Amino acid sequence: MPRKPDRKHGRQKPPTVGQRRKLEAKRAANHAGGAVVPPGAPPIADVRVQKAQAAWDQGRYDEAIWYYERALARDSHNPILLVDVARAYALRYRFADAEKLVDLANTLHPNDPQLQRMLGQSYQQIQQFDRAIACLNRALELAPDSPDKPQTLLDLAKMHERLHDLASARRCIDEAIRIAPHFYKAHYQSAVIDRRVGNIEAAQSCWQTIVDEKKAALGVIADSWYQLAALHDKAGQYDEAFDALTRAKKIFSGAAAPHLDEAWTIARASGRTIATFTAEHSARWAAAAGELVPLSGRLALVTSHPRSGTTLLEQVLDSHTGAISADELQIMPEMVYGPLGRKANTTDPVPEALDRLPLADLNEARQVYWTSMEGALREPIGSRLLIDKNPELTMLLPLVARVFPEMKVLFALRDPRDVVISCFSQQLPLNPVSVHYLTLEDTAKKYAKMMQAWLKLRTLIRNPWIEIRYEDMVSDLESQARRVLEFLDLPWDDRVLEYHRRAQKKHVHSPTYEAVTKPVYSSSVGRWRNYAKQLAPYQEILRPFVEAFGYIPT
Repeated sequence: MPRKPDRKHGRQKPPTVGQRRKLEAKRAANHAGGAVVPPGAPPIADVRVQKAQAAWDQGRYDEAIWYYERALARDSHNPILLVDVARAYALRYRFADAEKLVDLANTLHPNDPQLQRMLGQSYQQIQQFDRAIACLNRALELAPDSPDKPQTLLDLAKMHERLHDLASARRCIDEAIRIAPHFYKAHYQSAVIDRRVGNIEAAQSCWQTIVDEKKAALGVIADSWYQLAALHDKAGQYDEAFDALTRAKKIFSGAAAPHLDEAWTIARASGRTIATFTAEHSARWAAAAGELVPLSGRLALVTSHPRSGTTLLEQVLDSHTGAISADELQIMPEMVYGPLGRKANTTDPVPEALDRLPLADLNEARQVYWTSMEGALREPIGSRLLIDKNPELTMLLPLVARVFPEMKVLFALRDPRDVVISCFSQQLPLNPVSVHYLTLEDTAKKYAKMMQAWLKLRTLIRNPWIEIRYEDMVSDLESQARRVLEFLDLPWDDRVLEYHRRAQKKHVHSPTYEAVTKPVYSSSVGRWRNYAKQLAPYQEILRPFVEAFGYIPT
């Protein structure tokens, strides 16, 4: 059973030895200026820390945490170790345990500005955004002349903007630009705020200046091209929009090689899984489902191809009092697929490896999944329906069928042409998923591979499943919501129709965090027609799925 490479969504690893050396050097310098450095801090080359980092890099996470905890036990007040262990806990979805250690470091060492910055990052990692903001503000208060101040202000501005507090974001970014007039990342973020408050002309002028001057980092220039493309698209200037997107993609293509290698590894493993999964596997697993220890609650999966409407569906369901959603957490691949793969210790296809796994391993994986979900959500799930929303779990549905045969599957559908244009247009950091979206052809091919897998899987899996069309939700949200709730055995709740009000008050992980704060809108339906000329060479790739899912052919 091959190991699936971990997806990276901005989650931080515990600091490496090199990072720890830099931090200790900074903290020693701060000490000369009055910052607190606790006595008795363990040596930088603490053997336990080195062993923990080595174990972590090799995927032996429990062993790594064991070493980290032993190092911390030696000096429980050392702030660097507190942050190390907290981050390790967070990466294993033990958010409450992580928070206790971050709180302790914050209480013991409130006057160290560099540590306050680290604690802000740690609070952000465990989704405690108000406290993250407080720590970053504290860092600014303690070191008002720090060379890190512009970056800290930028971090604050991004967090405020993500939480839709645009006034606070504006104050932070204006101060960053005043201190560092040539800080292009801050100018870029200032334009994002301008766009969100409706000052389109100022935003466009800023981004155009960034791409014309070519003095900013390449990533900032590429992101500016993405933003200009979005403005051109909204203005109906579709050729200009596509040209801007192409320019952004060209910049990202220069750094794509490592991500392409990982994407190829994932695609090869996923393709082999789907190709070797049979009706016989599914029948055996369904028959053996009664041998699994029941979980303490119910669960459902929202998945599909990215940009197919999974976020809208998840936000609607999360507004129901009888449900709780996990928004794009990587618990299924990291806490179930990876550990089971390491236990199987074989290069056999995934279905064969799953066939041979002992019942005890399957039950352990189920419980770890449930516990990790509660740890990440920071509360007991209780009698509510757990909704795991992740648009990249389609290729892991054989794993779901084996380990979670009771999990209901909600598969989001959208016109394939709209999905491809949306994925190509979406501003995303470069990673093993987004690297497929550097050309329209590759985007179409990735969509085709995933949807071909679904067309096979939906005939084989015994999990209850339903398809929900994005266009139907847009045209008649209530009827589709009622249909989905009936499938999930949930009673009607009027709040699902006001999902956007709840979304305005929470942190949404999806890149569409801004869109889901608005009532349902139809402007994204049929958007592909604006780019029919550019999409024309790849229509044949998409035609089988246009027909299979009942959309009108070109």
